[in-house]
Amino acid sequence: MPQQILVISPDKEASQSLYDDLHVLGYPTTCAINLTRPSSQEHRPTLCVIDLQLSRDGDSEQWEAWLQDCFTTHTACLAFDSSAQPDRDTLARLEPLSDILTTPQNQALLAGKIHSLLTIRKITIKLEATRHQLAHYQGELQEALESAAHIQRSLIPKQQPSYYNLQYSWQYIPCKQVGGDLFNIIQLDEQTVMTYLVDVSGHGISSAMVTVSVHQSLSLHTGQLVKRPTDHPPFYEITPPWAVLQELETEYPFERFEEFFTISYLLINPHTGQLRYCNAGHPPPLLLRKDGRVERLAAGGTVIGVGKLVDFVDGEACLKPGDRLFMYTDGITDHLGKEDEAYGEERLLKQLLTQRNKPFDDVIRDTLIALREFGGSTLPIDDVTLIGMEFR
Repeated sequence: MPQQILVISPDKEASQSLYDDLHVLGYPTTCAINLTRPSSQEHRPTLCVIDLQLSRDGDSEQWEAWLQDCFTTHTACLAFDSSAQPDRDTLARLEPLSDILTTPQNQALLAGKIHSLLTIRKITIKLEATRHQLAHYQGELQEALESAAHIQRSLIPKQQPSYYNLQYSWQYIPCKQVGGDLFNIIQLDEQTVMTYLVDVSGHGISSAMVTVSVHQSLSLHTGQLVKRPTDHPPFYEITPPWAVLQELETEYPFERFEEFFTISYLLINPHTGQLRYCNAGHPPPLLLRKDGRVERLAAGGTVIGVGKLVDFVDGEACLKPGDRLFMYTDGITDHLGKEDEAYGEERLLKQLLTQRNKPFDDVIRDTLIALREFGGSTLPIDDVTLIGMEFR
């Protein structure tokens, strides 16, 4: 469909000449002798051929308003001067205009410039539409991220529980709006408290989906993985850690979410301190004895999602009064300092040992303060989670 062109010039001879040339070129054209803005979008021209004489003879505010109107409505403009060649000062003021026609009588030049301007205008409008569409998609993505972050935060325990002789404390710092760390603490029966810490590779919606799904799999209400019904008293059995991780490996192959995750899974008797655990590629929990000895609880197997490369193996330990156990994600040990040096397990362990006589909650808080001081202005590259439990 031919695109409408408006010629604006107080010089009737110049207007008629341009009108005739544009008519020959096949463009529907109208003429005006002064600056007028269309009453509606329906009457707006696609391109204006404007006489620069109007910028000198007319109202400067009206001229500037007309230029701004063309700029905001993506109306292409081709300027010419019916009285003289435009000087540099005039050209400098014409940035909103699209191009300058120095020889209006040259029909070939006129045709080339109009074709170029109309092509650029078409591309500009498409680009603007794409930007609006992208902004819309970004808005939807932001809403989805906020929703995923809200759901993920709702999965984190709200209060730090205490079961008989067992007290918990933790700090969780996501590095992005939606992180990949998840933990939970659930009493399965009078003799068993389940504690797990999951670290999903990556961040964003996909990672959040995995954390939600794993949370459901390990829930007492939505799954039967951690506590299975039986037909004999007490009519349930607690699934051993190795079997839980084996089932997770079966349920979460990489092809399902295209994500891996690590996990530390612990079962603790809050009366006796007896502990049974299994890790799947996760940093080993650190057991700090009251006398200063350290045990790394490293038994387990490989990352969930890579396939069963080795059998999962449970480990055992027994907490004594005054012992403290710490679980953490590699967002702590991989955090970089000012010289791109990782914080590492050795620094973390040293920090925990130097604070072993401090109140328990203070240890968790001060450890992450030390981590931030080590990093300086370096932002975390991963979620940071530190969970502590003390047997009293």
